[in-house]
Amino acid sequence: MGFEGDRVKKKITITSFEKDPLEITDITSTVDDKIKYKLKTVEKGRQYILEAENRSTEAGSYSGQMILKTTSRKKAHLTLLVNSNLRKEVAVLPKKLFFGTINKAEDLDRKLTRTATLRDVRGDGFSVKKIKSSSKWIVAEIEPQAEKKNYTLRISLDKDALPQGTINETVTLSTSYKGEPLVIEVKGEVL
Repeated sequence: MGFEGDRVKKKITITSFEKDPLEITDITSTVDDKIKYKLKTVEKGRQYILEAENRSTEAGSYSGQMILKTTSRKKAHLTLLVNSNLRKEVAVLPKKLFFGTINKAEDLDRKLTRTATLRDVRGDGFSVKKIKSSSKWIVAEIEPQAEKKNYTLRISLDKDALPQGTINETVTLSTSYKGEPLVIEVKGEVL
């Protein structure tokens, strides 16, 4: 568990309490494309440390297993479950803003504004560095809430500049966190 951009590392100590020495002869994994690992000997035949690290720092989750083949008569294979979840540092709710069908002939000023909340998942406080709309007729404003833990994003459409047709646009925000920019989809239909 961690956040986008973090290098998550874990160590597992494997200790044998059997009379015969324990050797780990092979390691296989169903998540080789997701993690890299290294086995270190602490005490030959008795204790090992398995170090594992995420290959990617992108947000997402996966699970799998690692199988350690051993010389033990009691436990020839050790199965280790691997779970990872790198979360985005900032959550956007909702991720899509729908404006529905817009008839420019009507007075729709109140209907042409939607809001989304940016929530600080990491909890360190963040700032919004840059806001970029994919069209000039999308106006995006940001309003901080308590102690820069959350923000309200207000997206309005300039009724006079709206082109007819399908709205399939985006608003992109960069924050003080090191992860990828946040993208909010803006959708609707203009008559």
